[in-house]
Amino acid sequence: MNDTEFQKYLDLLMSMSLDCKMKGITKETYINNLKMITSNLSVNDRLNPVDAEYFRLVRLVLEKGKTKKNRTGVDTIGVFGAQAKFNIDMNAFPILTTKKVFMKGIIHELLWFLKGDTNIKYLVDNDVHIWDEWAYKKYYDIHKVNDTVEGDRWMKHNPTLPPPIGDTVSMFTQEEFIQNIKTNPDWLRWGELGMGTYGGMWRDFPHFKKTYSSPTEKCGVGDEYEPEGVDQIQKVLNKLKTNPDDRRMIVSAWHPYWVDHCALPPCHCLFHFNTEELSDWEKEDIGHKATRKLNCLLYQRSCDLGLGVPFNITSYCLLTAMMAQSVGMVPGTFTHTYGDLHIYKNHVEALAGQLERDSKPLPKLIITTGKGLFDLTYDDIKLENYVSHPAIKMDVAV
Repeated sequence: MNDTEFQKYLDLLMSMSLDCKMKGITKETYINNLKMITSNLSVNDRLNPVDAEYFRLVRLVLEKGKTKKNRTGVDTIGVFGAQAKFNIDMNAFPILTTKKVFMKGIIHELLWFLKGDTNIKYLVDNDVHIWDEWAYKKYYDIHKVNDTVEGDRWMKHNPTLPPPIGDTVSMFTQEEFIQNIKTNPDWLRWGELGMGTYGGMWRDFPHFKKTYSSPTEKCGVGDEYEPEGVDQIQKVLNKLKTNPDDRRMIVSAWHPYWVDHCALPPCHCLFHFNTEELSDWEKEDIGHKATRKLNCLLYQRSCDLGLGVPFNITSYCLLTAMMAQSVGMVPGTFTHTYGDLHIYKNHVEALAGQLERDSKPLPKLIITTGKGLFDLTYDDIKLENYVSHPAIKMDVAV
């Protein structure tokens, strides 16, 4: 859409809005006229709003990104501080259709986070292997060379794990390693990713509770503390029910100590919830089943645009929808704020091919009603009529 078309679009919207007020035009007529205009002045008739927003990000990085080296050894091109917005419509749910997104993995991973779990066994048992590389890397670093920095650091801060077995013991392949975690109880400990992983931070953020205050005049000297955890998700749910306009409904996965002592420091590290009163039109649209909508803003420090970001978009839209339903609200807007938004150079060709694809209609999300957030299971979450292009293979940089 060029500047002239855009101005024409704005002028039409302004005139329609005034006509509605002056002539008593119904909401339905207004919406139908709006659909007619937007279909004629669409930014890209090939794409639905979700794929269009994602393609905008891909083009931004490809056109303006700078090359950087990183810990994986695979160079990236990236930008800093981009942002995208997605309307969480249950009848047109945000998920890419220009490639198949692993919805089963998204649901199981999110349920895993919400359980407060940090061990990959739940995922492995459900045939979700998106965290396999990180658990295996921990095992590999500890066992391949006894004095590696990674292995030594992990053993120092995870004393309950078995000691390194050295080079004299045969290394298992990643496939053998995962099979051992799935079937051998003695290997369960090797599925542990560390307290600093998402589930641990969301549901049991560590701090120290004062149990004794010293009578000394020196502040803090002689005080006694014991470790305690904060259930940040439950804390947000409580505020949504009792004070929905609170500006402190924040969940942080970033712990300054634990980020250095877990398998992978959190990438999507802080999210903030906000609620809004629904307009009369919006209430009418949903049959007056709710009076507020729930918005979510995520800050993600490191954003793999080819592999991770499509997953993250749908995951946080799903989380927002689940939380909204559990407190009697409807989902609103998901705002995704990116720190280092990057494309690995070995993903460029695949993404260029994806940009040539047309999108499909967005699917419908159904969540079982009448259940609390923590009671929802995989079978309670359904994505209906999800039609997409085939998945695109991209290698994970570990």
